Order: sequence, then structure tokens, then C-alpha cells
Amino acid sequence: MKPLTTVAVGAVVLALGYGAAGAQNGREIKQDRRDVHQDRRELRRDNRDIREDRRELAGDRQELDRDVKAGRTDEVKRDRAELRDDKRELREDVHDRRDDRRDLQKDRRDLRNAQDVQRDRTDVRQDRRELRGDNRDIRQDRRELAGDRRELNRDLKAGRTDEVKRDRAELRGDRRELREDVRDRRDDRGDLRQDRRDLERDVRNGRQ
Repeated sequence: MKPLTTVAVGAVVLALGYGAAGAQNGREIKQDRRDVHQDRRELRRDNRDIREDRRELAGDRQELDRDVKAGRTDEVKRDRAELRDDKRELREDVHDRRDDRRDLQKDRRDLRNAQDVQRDRTDVRQDRRELRGDNRDIRQDRRELAGDRRELNRDLKAGRTDEVKRDRAELRGDRRELREDVRDRRDDRGDLRQDRRDLERDVRNGRQ
């Protein structure tokens, strides 16, 4: 009886070990999903902040145009200072969003390690949404670049030397942001291709 009891105890311990591993894996999946949901909430908040920044930037540009046409010198100086602040806030929010996207991508990779085909399909859909967002960002960057070029041309014609220097610095910043957004899109395309390969592999392995 003693050997049988020993075998039975060993089987119970082994079963408990498998059960503990499965429970641990389940907890990891739940935590990964919570991380991804949190990252998405932060990204949505970042997008709202960026949209608000761009609305404020557009409004301040309109106000600047009105003050320039009316010849209100002091107001023009204040408008330009506000525009610089708006652009700085926009750059900071775009930088925050880029960091949050990286966090989201990392959490997705962690989640994919413990998930199935359904999760892979969700990743592909999310990657496509991010690519659409990247394309919108790039179009907006190009519109801002064109607007800053027009502003530079106006300042050149008016002989405003200090404003021309600032305009050129802003143009360099706009081009840098455009390059970064194009790079983000290239990275997101790579993520999409990888996620599709993961999905095809999991389907071939018979995961449901």
C-alpha cells in the first residue's frame, strides 16, 4: 500500500503543479489584457489632447492673421508667443502619444505570447486602425508644414528678420515631426506584417 500511496501523492502533486501553471498563465493573460486596455485608454486621451491642441493652434493662427491685417503690433507679438506655446504643447502631446504607442506595442507582444488566434486577429485589426491614424497624422503634418511655409513667405516679404528665424526653426521642427510620423507608420506596417504572420502560424498549428 505504501508504494501506491506514494504514486497517488505524486500524481496529485503533479496535477496541482499543472493547475498552478495554468492559473498563473490565466492571471498573466488577464493582466496583459488590462495593460493593453489601459494603454488604449491613454492613447485615446492622447488623441483627444492632440485634437484640442490643433484646434487651439488653428484658432490662434486665425487671431494672428486678424491682428496682422489690423496692424496691432503688440497683439501680434502676443499671438506669436501663444502660437509658439501651442506648438510646444502639441509636440509634447505627440511625444507622449508616441511613448504610449510603444507601451501598447510592448504590451501586445506580451499578450500575444499567452494568447490564441482570436487575440492575433484583434491585433491585426488594431494595427490597421493605427495605420489609418498614422496616415491621418502624416496628412496633418503636411498641412501644418504648408501653413508654416506660407507664414515664412509672408515674413520674408515683410522683412521681419526675427520672425523669419523663428519660422525657419518651426519648419525644421515640422519636418522632424513628419519624419518621425513616417517612421512610426513604417514601424506599424512592420507590426502589421508580423501580426499577420503570427496569425497564419497559429491557424496552421490548429489553434481555435
